[in-house]
Amino acid sequence: MKTNTTRIVVIRIILFLVLSLYFLAVFGQPDYVFKSGSLESGTDRQVGAVYKFSNVKSGVDARVTIMSITGGIKLSQLDGSGGFNTALQPVIEIPANANGYVEFQINFYTAGTTTLMPQAEVSITPIDIDGKEFGGLPLYEFDEIDMPNGYTYFQMAGSELDMMLAGTFARGKNNAAIDYPGIDTTATQVMFTTVNANISSITVRVGADNQSNSPQSRLRSLYFQKFTYPNSIVLPNRTLIHFSGLLKDDKVEIKGTLSASHTYDKVVVEKGNNPSLFSKLAEIPITNGGSAEFSFTHIDYNPEDGVNYYRVKLINSSQNIYEVSNTLVIKTNGSKNKPLEVSNTILQASDPVLTIKSNHDNDLTLEVFNMNGKKVFQRNTKLFKGTNVVDLPGYNGGKGMFVAVARTVDNVISQKIMVQ
Repeated sequence: MKTNTTRIVVIRIILFLVLSLYFLAVFGQPDYVFKSGSLESGTDRQVGAVYKFSNVKSGVDARVTIMSITGGIKLSQLDGSGGFNTALQPVIEIPANANGYVEFQINFYTAGTTTLMPQAEVSITPIDIDGKEFGGLPLYEFDEIDMPNGYTYFQMAGSELDMMLAGTFARGKNNAAIDYPGIDTTATQVMFTTVNANISSITVRVGADNQSNSPQSRLRSLYFQKFTYPNSIVLPNRTLIHFSGLLKDDKVEIKGTLSASHTYDKVVVEKGNNPSLFSKLAEIPITNGGSAEFSFTHIDYNPEDGVNYYRVKLINSSQNIYEVSNTLVIKTNGSKNKPLEVSNTILQASDPVLTIKSNHDNDLTLEVFNMNGKKVFQRNTKLFKGTNVVDLPGYNGGKGMFVAVARTVDNVISQKIMVQ
């Protein structure tokens, strides 16, 4: 993405206006609008700061919390100007020879309250994950979006992003160091989209790997909407108007909808354990002959532990033509094999509670440490198989960022938490 600067030439302004009008005409408004945020608590642009964005959607407020900053990066603006004012657009300052990110947690609330409000679907598309060379040395931008309950897709052919899953985060890192001036959605080769369902909280990271010998300022953009990406082997008259995947109880539900007046007679659902090698998972006959929209659903009852890739082929058997969808990236949560898990990351200081999942009965030692490594709380209690609500009686460690450590006789896990 372009270096943030106060000098913008007239031709770039004109180009931006034209592209903005095109974008609005083609894609419309985003699902969530982030603008005019105000600091609600904490120190501006520092870890622990909380910003409120009112009416990001009808009846919905959002609070954006700075969870961590790594690699010596500084956040110079939470929501910079330029690009799309409806997007969340942090401006980060990256020192020379530095690699790091700013991590934000976005929480959705019933408007005018502090009651978390689950959202049916949250789509986030990082725009212009590009780069640039400075003195012959590259800077590569990257974005990471948490994927607790959803999928990620992107442009497979011609992409300038290295896509991977880092833990529960979908990570797209630029690999070309090519700068795309302005902020628009025409450069799909430097974009990806992550979609999560039934969540009230999502974590995102914006960062850069600056291998040059000079500090740089980069304007980033997170747009809350799905996008369609070109694929070199997809026919130009795309008929798959909806394609999604959702992890449910250790199973993956694949759903899609074909537009009316299509010419296909079957849908083949394909699955792979890498993005380039697929095998047939299911074949679904199309029964309406293209007379109306056709919706289909398939359940993968045995997804692999870790990363799973899904796509569909729409096949016209008589004409021997087919159309291939974008690829969904879905990571199982591993809950059936995970012996111990802390589910929540935000606690209220007035009544701090942790939700801990265990796959069997066990004795638990729960400790909370501040960011200086000092223990501020400890409790010994009993865990039962399933989901446990563990309160922190007598907690007086204050507010801010902490690390919760849960120990049993055979497992130990740590989870970064925020007390507010």
